Amino acid sequence: MVVVIVLPFPPPPLAVLHAFELLQDIRRRDRGGAGRVDAIADLERPWEPASCSAELGAAVWSWCDDVVTWINHEYAWRPAQMIPACWARHPHIARELPVLAVLRWTAENAAGPELVEEWNRYAFPMFSDRMTERLGESTCRTGRHQDWPAESRYIASLDAPSR
Repeated sequence: MVVVIVLPFPPPPLAVLHAFELLQDIRRRDRGGAGRVDAIADLERPWEPASCSAELGAAVWSWCDDVVTWINHEYAWRPAQMIPACWARHPHIARELPVLAVLRWTAENAAGPELVEEWNRYAFPMFSDRMTERLGESTCRTGRHQDWPAESRYIASLDAPSR
């Protein structure tokens, strides 16, 4: 009888893998690191969904949803540690999740354990701490989404004349 102790990390969709391949190809051709910034700036970067087409962006968000499910199963012991189901309605979480996912995917495909250790020691705990701090005591942590408490102040700041 085989006992599953840990679940495998969800693989990225094919569109995301293709974007990784294009970026890796640019990196390989530019070993010196000099003049390829313009070429990379024109490519879609899955860790920065604002740089992605609608199709790739949808693939990134779908993958992030799988990653959230995986993280909540593998790393959340207490409910307050879970990434809330409404994560996509929180830009501060949605902006960081693709980075976290790409870092984990890269770590899992490395030739040694060092990158997984870095993810476990730094990337994930720091993400988790920032998420918990930014969510504060919101009801999102208990399963009921709370709209952005700072929205009215933000809108007022847009209407304020420049000084």
